[in-house]
Amino acid sequence: MTIAKGELGNAIKEARIKNALSQEAFSEVIGITPTHLKHIESEHRRPSIEVLFKIATTLNMSLDNIIFPQDDKKKKQLQELNNLLSSCTLNELQIVLDLVYSIKRNSL
Repeated sequence: MTIAKGELGNAIKEARIKNALSQEAFSEVIGITPTHLKHIESEHRRPSIEVLFKIATTLNMSLDNIIFPQDDKKKKQLQELNNLLSSCTLNELQIVLDLVYSIKRNSL
């Protein structure tokens, strides 16, 4: 699996913002310059393994969530869908199942 352009930098930036850290404060904590962090977030440069580990540790994230953010989003959506489906009646479940089959057939 390859990382799509922009996903790594965006995942790091989003996690940094969720943790209410400015680029300056975050770069100081992980031991790089703010300019270097800007380059990582804009994907003009890739972080070294050491820097990537510091980013993950500081933001309390797993490396998987940083490297494969789409997998994490998909897991969250599937969990949300599962939670909703668990409260459906058998009739409602059949309707949802028919709808999903229809969507998949029409997307081919």
